[in-house]
Amino acid sequence: MADDSGNKPEPPEASAGYDDPDEGKAGEKAAMAVQNKMNLQTAPIRTYLDSTVVPVLLQGLSALVKERPPNPVEFLATFLLQNNPQKEQQ
Repeated sequence: MADDSGNKPEPPEASAGYDDPDEGKAGEKAAMAVQNKMNLQTAPIRTYLDSTVVPVLLQGLSALVKERPPNPVEFLATFLLQNNPQKEQQ
């Protein structure tokens, strides 16, 4: 008969379950990246824009105001392409 005296099992050690702890951590990181991407896909529009576009767009608009180039749209487009925070992920 099982002992139900309220004793909870202790959590496993951080490296338990992985043959290679580094590979396990890399797997967890990859799984979290997929989960975060899925969360962004289902997020409300404002949340999605605030977490993906707005930070780099504000930086670009600040640079645009300082520079005041003759072709502001081209300047902003170039800034966004050069400063894309997801450039390495693609």
